[in-house]
Amino acid sequence: MKKSLGAQTLIFPTPVWCVGSYDKEGQPNVMTIAWGGICCSKPPCLTISLRKAT
Repeated sequence: MKKSLGAQTLIFPTPVWCVGSYDKEGQPNVMTIAWGGICCSKPPCLTISLRKAT
């Protein structure tokens, strides 16, 4: 039996994400993350986990 789930915010399979930001001087910066998740769909909100790697 098929069941319609309606419109939802989904991100599976988990892609590689690029997250960008600007510092106080306006210098752009970008990083890649391998895992992210949705913490809320209204309004759309994502969660990521950070650790210093270098």
